[in-house]
Amino acid sequence: MSRKPFAGWCVPLLVSVIALAGCATPRSDGSDAAAAASIAAEAQARADQARVMDLNRQLTMAAAAQSSNLSSHDYRLGPGDVVKIEAPQAPEINSLSVRITGPGTVNLPLVGEIRLGGLTTAEAEQALMQRLSRYIHSPQVAIFIDQYASQEVTVTGAVANPGVFPMQRPRTLFEVLSMAGGLAPNAGSTVSVRTGVRDPQTGQVATHNLIVDLRDLVKDPGAQALALRGGDSVYVPEAGVFFVEGAVGKSGSFPLRPDMTVLKAIAMAGGTDWTSVEKNIRVIRHDGTGSPREIPVDLVAIRDLGQEDMLLQDGDVVVVDTNYAKKGAVVMWNQALRVLSLGILYQ
Repeated sequence: MSRKPFAGWCVPLLVSVIALAGCATPRSDGSDAAAAASIAAEAQARADQARVMDLNRQLTMAAAAQSSNLSSHDYRLGPGDVVKIEAPQAPEINSLSVRITGPGTVNLPLVGEIRLGGLTTAEAEQALMQRLSRYIHSPQVAIFIDQYASQEVTVTGAVANPGVFPMQRPRTLFEVLSMAGGLAPNAGSTVSVRTGVRDPQTGQVATHNLIVDLRDLVKDPGAQALALRGGDSVYVPEAGVFFVEGAVGKSGSFPLRPDMTVLKAIAMAGGTDWTSVEKNIRVIRHDGTGSPREIPVDLVAIRDLGQEDMLLQDGDVVVVDTNYAKKGAVVMWNQALRVLSLGILYQ
């Protein structure tokens, strides 16, 4: 086999891919902030304590106002729950209490095994009536929950009493935080919520991670109504936390220091990766006005041209956008290497 044709088209291909990848050199600033002076730290601690006390007061009021808005009829049955069945036309199961098994089923006289796990009480009544209709004309069924065992919500972080709490019905975020004793003195103003949303068509549950700013929420509780159910979790970071997301080495939450800037924040997150768009960085800030502000930041101008860096605030989210053209270059590079290795192998 001739080598010339292979080299004739492979080399230009590799040169093109290398040119694309050449724009992708990661850059980061490894500098770190010095510790705050003790006087400033003490003043900040007093301000944080007053802020948390005010937030707890407002959360308690909001929880009381919203507690009646969510119905226990939305509760979905699960393993360990005990249900009581009222079916006057079917003496075999009338006034029978039964525990739902691990797979979500119950075994009933006359009816046999039937799946109730994942259903609301109304849906379970319909399922049981449909099964009984094989033997009884127009059966009437009512199902009541005697014991709640399967639905729990987890609250961790800077709350007074972190732990796992039973859910007898969907509850608002305000109520869940109240169940955990409210915010601890070192709590921040943002809350991370992991919740599942059920697809009405397929019945499958998709997990969503939300960052909720309590300052905005207490001003207008209805604007961000959030019903939590069994299996959801709430994490309250300590005060002085910011988030970095997107094309960085390590996204997540980081402690906020008094002189933390966008450049230092990205350095703490491992620097930008090679797919980042450094001229298109955004800071999302919840400043208590009711809606987040999006502030554009040009990292290149800050780092290379001396433009003033931006100070971060508690709860800020720094988003580093991804250049998907650069990402595509990786695919091209891998394909080129594969072609090259095959060409060498078969020559």
